[in-house]
Amino acid sequence: MTSETDSDEVPTKGWGRLKEDLCMVYTIPRVARIRAPPLQLCYLFTFSFCAVGMLAWLVCTLQFMEFNEVSISNAFVQLVPPWANSKSLCYDYDYDCHDHPDTWKPHYCSDIALQNLSARLHEKFFKNATFSRARWPSGAPKISASCRQFDSHEVLEEEGKPMVMTARTRTLQDRCANPAQEKCIWHNQGFDVDLVQNVEGFYLKIRHDVEAKKVKASNAYSTGFVNIAGKHYQMHCASEGSCDKGDSGDMKSISVCNRTDCWSTKYADYLSMDLVLRAANMSLDAQLPLPSEANLKSASDLPRRFLGASLAIDIRYENVQPVRLWPLPPQWFQFKKSYTYTFRKMGDYASETDISDASDTRRLFIRKTGIKVFVSFNGELATTNWVYAVKQLAILQVVFTLALFVVNKFILNVAFGFFQQYSHIPAMKTYYAELNSPSHEQFRKAQTAKDLLGMVGERDKQVFKQMRKDFAQVPSESVPSESD
Repeated sequence: MTSETDSDEVPTKGWGRLKEDLCMVYTIPRVARIRAPPLQLCYLFTFSFCAVGMLAWLVCTLQFMEFNEVSISNAFVQLVPPWANSKSLCYDYDYDCHDHPDTWKPHYCSDIALQNLSARLHEKFFKNATFSRARWPSGAPKISASCRQFDSHEVLEEEGKPMVMTARTRTLQDRCANPAQEKCIWHNQGFDVDLVQNVEGFYLKIRHDVEAKKVKASNAYSTGFVNIAGKHYQMHCASEGSCDKGDSGDMKSISVCNRTDCWSTKYADYLSMDLVLRAANMSLDAQLPLPSEANLKSASDLPRRFLGASLAIDIRYENVQPVRLWPLPPQWFQFKKSYTYTFRKMGDYASETDISDASDTRRLFIRKTGIKVFVSFNGELATTNWVYAVKQLAILQVVFTLALFVVNKFILNVAFGFFQQYSHIPAMKTYYAELNSPSHEQFRKAQTAKDLLGMVGERDKQVFKQMRKDFAQVPSESVPSESD
């Protein structure tokens, strides 16, 4: 409602209207009761629909809880030999480890496979006498390839990023007598390659914990899962307190991984290298060229087992499982801490070098290739924060009000226009919204309410006529008169 002090007319547009709104006019609430059941029904329907939709959205998305990304993480990666299992584990330093290696030899340890590898290595490094004769004074060496059983401490390289060794090359080196004259520093003698027998049977032993804004979680008191080819598997629980039924909740829809491939204890998780490689879609028998020949293909390409690769282990933490209504019975939110392993190949070629039995004149040069492991963390942990909840409630109240206004505006101005019997409703709303209040001077001069109505009647008639002009298609009987 408006009130004018100097004139009875309020400018309707342009600078005049802006000037009146800023300097001359103030508004107070006014209620116009329009008898229009369809309008009220649509309003109630819109209000109910928006309210129910907003409530469902609040429940399904947990808007009153604060979700924080994992910001602090820590992980320990160790290795367990193939003959260990969930009931007979080796301590970190082999204090109580029963060494009973498997006698079974994999296909890459057969005599034919080893001879084929020796031939390929000879062709790659020593074919056509293109190697450095200054480094190999005795000529091209005889390459010896074999399979050997290693324990977990020999296979795992822990310097920098952990690496699971798959092959080891040893070369005995003697210092050149006169480096300046012979154009060399070390002479090479021999080229022996040892493949790690049954490296796919080793187990990665991973222990980790994370923190997200004062919310802590660890594998010891969370439920573990592995993602293999897009499907989730729950890790087998080898001890209570880690992922027993009380912690994991009802997981009927999720399969449990093979006990020989992965299991979890209160201390750490055990993942077989075979499972990790399969999940990363990586084969150690795939043939690769040397890095310097990356664009070339030949029959002498070497297996990834000899050249190595990099593999990423992504660990995603969460403590809220989404709502699940089907299949029955329905399951609502479960506030249980859980994490999921996801494996992916990062790239080929990974190796480490080492020097053994070194002296001034002789040393043993060792080159180890394998799967370099990169561990990363992500995910969000939810926590209850009342300050955050109040802020979210205020934001949602604004969103709800705007949504209700937009929907009702659409119904009034568009939807009712398609129905002749209801097209007068927008006109009625506009008419009552545009009527102006009497001026101060008119209130002072009026002796009775009837006098006041007479003074402002002419102006209201002009507004009414303008409304009828705007809605000329509306029958006169459907538009209320001034007496209403």
